[in-house]
Amino acid sequence: MNDAQNTICALLYTHTHTQNTRRIHLENMMFASENALLKRGFVVAAQNTSSSSSRRTNAVHVKRHPRRRQHRKNERSSKTLVVTNMAKPPSNSAVSNIRVEKSEVKPGCVVELSVAVPMDVLAISYENAIDEAVAQAEIPGFEAPKKKDGSRKKSDTKRPPMNMLLKAVGKDTFLQLCIEDTLQNTLPQAMQFVAKEAIQDSETIATTPRQLAEAFGGPECTPSKELEYVIKICVQPTVQWTKNIDSLEATYVSPGNDETDKRDAETLFENRLRDLATMRVIADRGLEEGDVAVIDINAMDTSGNSLPGIETKDFRLDTATTDLKLPGLMEQIVGIKTGEEKDFNLSFPEDWSVKSVAGKTAMFTVKVNELFSREMPTLSDDIAEDIFTGSKTVDEAKAQILEAQKMSREVEEKIVKDEAVLDALAAACSCEIPESVLREQSENMFGEHLTQMQMEGKMSMKAIQALASEKNMNKFVTERAEEIKLICRRTIACEALFTEKNMVITQGELSDELKNQVKDLEAQGIEYDEERMIQNARAALEAAKTIQWLRDNVKLTELPPLERSSA
Repeated sequence: MNDAQNTICALLYTHTHTQNTRRIHLENMMFASENALLKRGFVVAAQNTSSSSSRRTNAVHVKRHPRRRQHRKNERSSKTLVVTNMAKPPSNSAVSNIRVEKSEVKPGCVVELSVAVPMDVLAISYENAIDEAVAQAEIPGFEAPKKKDGSRKKSDTKRPPMNMLLKAVGKDTFLQLCIEDTLQNTLPQAMQFVAKEAIQDSETIATTPRQLAEAFGGPECTPSKELEYVIKICVQPTVQWTKNIDSLEATYVSPGNDETDKRDAETLFENRLRDLATMRVIADRGLEEGDVAVIDINAMDTSGNSLPGIETKDFRLDTATTDLKLPGLMEQIVGIKTGEEKDFNLSFPEDWSVKSVAGKTAMFTVKVNELFSREMPTLSDDIAEDIFTGSKTVDEAKAQILEAQKMSREVEEKIVKDEAVLDALAAACSCEIPESVLREQSENMFGEHLTQMQMEGKMSMKAIQALASEKNMNKFVTERAEEIKLICRRTIACEALFTEKNMVITQGELSDELKNQVKDLEAQGIEYDEERMIQNARAALEAAKTIQWLRDNVKLTELPPLERSSA
């Protein structure tokens, strides 16, 4: 992620607790050469799990989605290749003749399978491709008679001359059909070589479509040589424990105590009163601390180049609850009236979190579009219900807020403790992180990062969309590399612990978890895949059992809460 594009988030950091309720999942690549596949009509798809711990070592097969008939003979159809779970390879005797060579495990826990498909298998795929192309083209005079239900029996279809067929569907489309059928018939057999150790959904085809098509280089796209392709798969890493996992120790910083609860409850009470305040338009003065302003903000470097990602339109700035982290920024915007624009220079501190601008000077432009002051409500029992639902007096509302704060702190403390024991386990785990696991976690975290910024109102949708690029994700991954690796190591360590301690999931437990998940999804009107639901349910149970073991067996030491301001 471009360093400068984090600046607006750092400048306008609001001290509010937010819960991320949705997640952006960036699309994973099924093939290394995605762009080339798209040019040939492939739609690249991948099935993601909602939890990285749900990866399992299953065989896979390629399934071709049903194709809609073309309504115009020159219209090109859309195809999808999807790799899904499967119990056994297809029963095709010719397919068993393919040759597969398995490489040693490479960095990133990657294994390569070099697959050689003999000519007799290609001949079968060629014939299948012809049948499919004829069905798609629907060339007049070469159609099977319609049955009573309006459908046609493919076996009764007449085959047109190949030159006519290739012209009707296009050479590239026909080659695509040949490649699809070949992969569909041979990939499952090849994957059997790593079925017990492969990480689910980690396979990619490293060979480009152009290279695959070379096998059908004969006259009229007939097979001309063996088809060779390479599959890259990530396998489960080998885990070694550097410490005795039965005697792990961890420390955690307490998120608070009775004193911090009182201060936090008072802050929540004051914030609630602000929410109940009446907003009054300010027309006779400039911005003051405590006001709410709707502003446009931008910044340029000393060369006059706009810093990308900072430009934000109609940003709602609540100066009563927002801590402007950049020194001098509040002082500069105080006094600006509605409709006025002000340019000023500010220098970023040397220790600024966005490294590309740390220690540098930038010229800011801020325009105030709207300006409001708060008329606070009169504090009386009449507004107690509005402060906290069910309260009859202000004192009762304050007591309810304090109780809610204590409950929130208890939940936070449980999370902090769980993270501490997980980190202790991860620290004792020595292993290489599989390339696919690292990629999946990186994409998930980047998506969550963008979603959180959007939900907190720190950036406009236009700015968010501008950030959602591969280049920015790579930058984000570089900056958060250690955190991403830690989370991956946690996952791997938990999976290893589950196996080592011989934990089991009963059918009853799995059934109950499935019912709960299905109930939640159906209540939200969300469609679901049964097989994926079983994987997710199993993953949730494994995680729950593992974390409970850690809670019971890791010795925890509590440290006092960190000092913090009462604001």
